[in-house]
Amino acid sequence: MDRLAAMQTFVRVVERGSFSAVAREANATQSAVSKQVAALERALGARLLSRTTRSLALTEEGERYFEEARRLVAEVAEAEN
Repeated sequence: MDRLAAMQTFVRVVERGSFSAVAREANATQSAVSKQVAALERALGARLLSRTTRSLALTEEGERYFEEARRLVAEVAEAEN
């Protein structure tokens, strides 16, 4: 798993509020986006998102991780520019 790519995907899912929206942006399937976030959760040993068929919410761990991941993703993007 590419950890940075998974972090970027996680950040986008939280910002957009939907796996499907991120999948459309990335020209990928909803399943692929979901699997990438699930792999990140397994690697971290923490549940980041609480999912239902109609909603998506950050867990307490997810809130903490989101803030750091968003900052790191932004720093990488800035460094690459």
